[in-house]
Amino acid sequence: MPTTILVADDDHAVRDLVKRVLEKGLGAPIVQEANDGEEAFHLAWAHLPGVVVMDITMPRMDGLQATKKIKAEHPETKVIILTIHQDQAYREAAMASGADAFLDKRAILTDLVPTVRDVLGQPHAQEDE
Repeated sequence: MPTTILVADDDHAVRDLVKRVLEKGLGAPIVQEANDGEEAFHLAWAHLPGVVVMDITMPRMDGLQATKKIKAEHPETKVIILTIHQDQAYREAAMASGADAFLDKRAILTDLVPTVRDVLGQPHAQEDE
């Protein structure tokens, strides 16, 4: 059974893109969508997704705080930080919060599916599939 995924981003267009890419590339169901970190934490607690794709900059609770809380409650949940911020300090902060991977939003189309596979320890599909 494919893993379930929670997508947390305050931009509806980004959530839609992530959802389409994951459904096409993995056949993975999106269990929930969150508009901010606080909602992401509550949905992760309630639905126990296998993976959370989390933006850093969101209202109410940012993605780093939400990641820290999710990983404290459910360390087996994989969190991929998805952000436009490329500064090394953001990457270090993401990893310090417990994130399993860090991905530039500009690489959603090319790198999101392989990153999800990596954090789950799954083999990569062939390019021609």
